[in-house]
Amino acid sequence: MDQRKLHVWQPVKNLVKGNITEANFNFSDEKGLCIRLIDIKGNSVDIIYDKISSIQDYVWSFRYAGEISRSDLTPAVLEAYKRASNIDKTAACFYKMTNSDFIEWFDQLGWLGSNEIPNVEHHLYIYNDGVFEVISDYEPKFVINKK
Repeated sequence: MDQRKLHVWQPVKNLVKGNITEANFNFSDEKGLCIRLIDIKGNSVDIIYDKISSIQDYVWSFRYAGEISRSDLTPAVLEAYKRASNIDKTAACFYKMTNSDFIEWFDQLGWLGSNEIPNVEHHLYIYNDGVFEVISDYEPKFVINKK
């Protein structure tokens, strides 16, 4: 049985729900990780991981997968949305995952992991064509860009 559980996370409310149509992704050794999501109206948000984490890097790990290959998330997304309260239902949501298979995978690598640093989180940014996932022990900065 799947133990993964998603939790709605809505740190910004400027993107139109279900209409994030474009994404840009950049990682550099100098500036960290930046994901830009852009909605159908041209509004965007930059999601910036630019702090050095407990493992001495900007993030623990990140990955991208296309929408179809991550259709396994659909039931968890629907369930998380049903449980959510105090959210703007017209705005896009992001997610945090507990009992994360991604963190479990990272823990297998044999260095520092969630046992040593238990406040680590699995963040998911879902848009029309795919899913960006980040493991981090801090929340990123969100920079809103209105069209």
